[in-house]
Amino acid sequence: MKTMKKIHLKPVFVKTKNVRNFEVMMDALSLNEDEGCFGMVFGRAGRGKSRTAQWYSGHNDCVYLKILKVWKSSELDFLKALCSAAGIVQPPKRKGAAFAAIVEAMIDNPRPVFLDEIEKMLRDFIDVIRDLAEATGLPFILMGEEELVSYMRRDRRVWSRTFRQLEYKPIEIADILLYTQESIGQKMSIDIASLLHKSSGGDWRPVKRAVLGMAHYLNSNPDKKITMETARAIVDSGLTGRK
Repeated sequence: MKTMKKIHLKPVFVKTKNVRNFEVMMDALSLNEDEGCFGMVFGRAGRGKSRTAQWYSGHNDCVYLKILKVWKSSELDFLKALCSAAGIVQPPKRKGAAFAAIVEAMIDNPRPVFLDEIEKMLRDFIDVIRDLAEATGLPFILMGEEELVSYMRRDRRVWSRTFRQLEYKPIEIADILLYTQESIGQKMSIDIASLLHKSSGGDWRPVKRAVLGMAHYLNSNPDKKITMETARAIVDSGLTGRK
């Protein structure tokens, strides 16, 4: 008897409308040479902001740093982490020296800098980032959830340097169809994709969880297909934690 090939969830990156808008924003920021400007990417968690920045950074030699809450009260810890992200092997142990090392490294190799989940940091950190942008003349793209807008608007000098802003919208049904096809090699009906879209609120994580559940179901039941009833059970299980 022929053994059915096991379905695996492949790590795929889907170029959604959000991603295309992200690329347009980066193209626009690249025109502001030596301005030391800010870009801003905001939206609800799960829309794919971080994944997009990581993908873009990997393909365009950018600096990407996800902010950690543990740095909240330490500018030095932040600067040392940024040194490492910029390729500085031995970050200095003093704030002034770490700042200077980042500036030197970024002037030697100019590239955009992504700072993700920036709201985790104290408000005063934005002045350090503004100083870095001015000293290097490079675009710093600050990323976070909806409150990032008010976070940046509080400082007129910061807001005036924010040349581009992009809100990440909910993913679309077409994105779910493409993701399912590319990640597990299965065609999904529009009805089931619509179910996933509605239940997820347009966020990626619940969709990926449901698609993973579908892959598990198909591996356990190779002679069956995903019906609407099965899809609802998988979605409900993922939302409530039931098995």
